[in-house]
Amino acid sequence: MRTYRQVLAEAKAAHNHPTYAKMAFVMGCGVQGGGTGSTVLDDAGQSFLALFDQYGNQSLGYSHPRIIAAIRDQLDSGVLNSTKIMFEEVQIRLTERLAELTDQELPFAYLANGGGETIDNALKLARAATGRPRFISALGCFHGKTFATLGAAARPEHQERLGPLMSEFQQVPFGDLDALAEALDDTVAAVLLEPVQAEAGVVTPPPDYLREVRRLCTEAGALLILDEMQTAFGRCGTFFAYQQYGITPDLICVGKAFGGGMLALSAVVGTEEVWKVLRDLPSTFGSSLGGNPLACRVGLETIDIASDEAFLADIRAKGERITARLAAAAARYPEVIAEHRGIGMMHGLELRDDSLTGLVLGRLIEEGVTSTYSLYNPRVLRVQPPLVISDADLERGLDVLDEVLAEADAARGSVRPTAALSPLTRTVPLARPAEDVVRLLHERPRLLDPFARDTRADPRDSEEDFGGRIGQDEVVWPDRVERGEDGVALRADPCWLWQELARTVVVRPAADGGCTVDVEIAWDTGSGGYEEMLGGRIALFAEERLTHLLARLEKELENA
Repeated sequence: MRTYRQVLAEAKAAHNHPTYAKMAFVMGCGVQGGGTGSTVLDDAGQSFLALFDQYGNQSLGYSHPRIIAAIRDQLDSGVLNSTKIMFEEVQIRLTERLAELTDQELPFAYLANGGGETIDNALKLARAATGRPRFISALGCFHGKTFATLGAAARPEHQERLGPLMSEFQQVPFGDLDALAEALDDTVAAVLLEPVQAEAGVVTPPPDYLREVRRLCTEAGALLILDEMQTAFGRCGTFFAYQQYGITPDLICVGKAFGGGMLALSAVVGTEEVWKVLRDLPSTFGSSLGGNPLACRVGLETIDIASDEAFLADIRAKGERITARLAAAAARYPEVIAEHRGIGMMHGLELRDDSLTGLVLGRLIEEGVTSTYSLYNPRVLRVQPPLVISDADLERGLDVLDEVLAEADAARGSVRPTAALSPLTRTVPLARPAEDVVRLLHERPRLLDPFARDTRADPRDSEEDFGGRIGQDEVVWPDRVERGEDGVALRADPCWLWQELARTVVVRPAADGGCTVDVEIAWDTGSGGYEEMLGGRIALFAEERLTHLLARLEKELENA
């Protein structure tokens, strides 16, 4: 029987996102329930501690009481819809507040919904202000998923399937000032950068890099646009990350946490000089629901929370603890962790291969802790907890992470650092005649199936609802049994979860009258670039359970 979790996973695979559906299921993610602070419940009431804030969206945690109060206050006011004609007080007050946060150096703001929309607005402003067509971005960048922002990233896989993307972008290595200087000319409207490259793997800038970028842009007559979608609202220890580097950009883009984790809100904030286009061409921007009263009321509350000096000091103190703990882990497990990078409460552990990421993420979830990987570097484990996490919860989460890293270090032999996780093979000698082993396998063909919920179940040649397991999770899929003269083969029908899953056992006679048993477990979830990461989760489980089943086989033969 399908669990409710599987019913939802199948529906997501059928009607929304097939790959993310199977990823969440294989990793052991449950059905989300309510949350408070840095914890969220699943539908079974189990509590999960967040070591990741959902790409900056949940920087203030789940169900922040001040955000909920702000929503209720605005709902009670009855001012909920935008006329787009009248003066909307809460929207105007929010843009005033953004200007204050930049010490009036960037006094103008335009409000929208998502990050990609706001980055597009910044690019339009830069072209209008400079009269130039081109942009420079950094290799490994992530600025959103509109056509313009995909063009900024210029990922080969996106170009292949979605191209042609906008060709006016040129990418240079992040941190390479010589490459930037060479690319800057009088056709460049702006340089678009993240202060910290989040999805490239939490890549922090070299010392003085952003200061020199600012100088080069000014000399070339190009604007500097900083994408602070994940770094603003205190994440790096100051309200905006740029404030740590002694510079002022021409445009800043913010979003994600801006809506308190509950509503869509983003903004581009800029200088008076850049804003002249709105005087000349007032229709440059438009956002049907962008900057609506409810979202703006939440935005004001988010700013008040995140700009508090005591709040920011607490972030810096927690950031120091995270830095110390992760640096120590990197030194303790050098065969697992290639590098630790981070600033404030935004950190990444680059593991030695993608499969280790899958192993660690799956085990964290089993222990009631959530994290994730970097979108464009899956081997980087993100440690970016909600900014409101308590000291005790932070230490508990880091303790669990350290325990799981120790397990990963011990399991390096099981999870191979290559893309060839599948097939998993084992060969064991047995002091029993081959025909005895084959007979037992024919009677109980799932005896060595690591995915079988019950290896003793009555055999059927075809099961539409075969009872399977992945880790601690129950799942069903259509599965078939094939008996051969020298063993058995079990095969899943292609379905929402498996593109291929085959478990074959071949028994060969040995010269001493015994036999050897060859087991091969091969799978393909059809997850493309995420296959190795999921393989780390699947391989460890299959290896451990197969070891147990092979040990039990000898006892089964003794009792047969």
